[in-house]
Amino acid sequence: MRLLLYPLSFLYGIITNIRNLLFDIGILASKEYKIPIICVGNLSTGGTGKTPLIDYLLSLLSDRKVAVLSRGYGRQTQGFNIVELDSKSKFVGDEPLLLKQKHPNSLIIVDENRIHGIESIIKKYPDIHLILMDDGFQHRKVKAGLNILMTDYNLPYYKDCLLPTGTLRESKKSIERADIIIVSKAPKKLNPTEKKGIIQQLGIFITQRCYFSNMTYRNWKCLIYDTELIVKEKYSITLVSGIANPNSLIKKLKRDGHNTTVMQFSDHHNYTKRDVNTILKQYNQDNSAKKLILTTEKDAVKLKAFENDFSRTNIYIAPIETEIEEKEHFEKQILNYVNTNTTNC
Repeated sequence: MRLLLYPLSFLYGIITNIRNLLFDIGILASKEYKIPIICVGNLSTGGTGKTPLIDYLLSLLSDRKVAVLSRGYGRQTQGFNIVELDSKSKFVGDEPLLLKQKHPNSLIIVDENRIHGIESIIKKYPDIHLILMDDGFQHRKVKAGLNILMTDYNLPYYKDCLLPTGTLRESKKSIERADIIIVSKAPKKLNPTEKKGIIQQLGIFITQRCYFSNMTYRNWKCLIYDTELIVKEKYSITLVSGIANPNSLIKKLKRDGHNTTVMQFSDHHNYTKRDVNTILKQYNQDNSAKKLILTTEKDAVKLKAFENDFSRTNIYIAPIETEIEEKEHFEKQILNYVNTNTTNC
């Protein structure tokens, strides 16, 4: 089947390469702004950990007036929308709503037109110091001041292929536009020899910095009540996932000895009453004494709407955080960019 897709990938590569060339030589214009813009993106179609990194950056820059601009993938609305704490995910998207819930004092905006979104933020919120542009690496009409490109340790871009054979949205040559490349979801304390080999295969330029990051899972939080579960025992888990790549969580649960049944939905899936009944059926069929439903933070913002249906279950969220190796160097690079460019706004 893959062999049949190679001609389509070849054609797709020609189209994206021509588009990038037109931007490179100035036939298609990229717009720059005085306000510092940090773009967090990837070459693949998703699942590299962009949202946890945006979360990390919001915490790092918590003393600044920061706006996050996202497309709001999967929402049923269009145009410029402000994400509020009581917003519905179907109107603003699950990831923007999650970021708002975790950073209630931050300005979270969704707009599929990035230029319109940026210019609206500048006009309506003149006190904003910085814009974080989520998943904007392919939006070349905007020239970000700092580009962070993420690639999954389990499927780095040098092992991947262009769509539809693989998951890449543009060729590996495009990495030259990145200032920082982060290998996400890497094992902790990665062997230095393997790390050096990965960096070589990534094709890092001398002007670029490469960092490795890993995901840390925190205490599980109850979806319904404001309580945490410190996991000391083995559970029978119904894992509900509507994210692009839940493999890291699945591997951790199995490594920790939990009996896990995975209910996999599509990325950004909007849950229905029928879905909830299917989840409950699976949970109720489990006769284990210690059983629970576990889901991701991104899924939880949508499943929260069905908390009455889950009132007689043990349902928990698995929060994650990004940890950066060489944290001090990474944060210094981010803060240097912000401090240098904020004065020019």
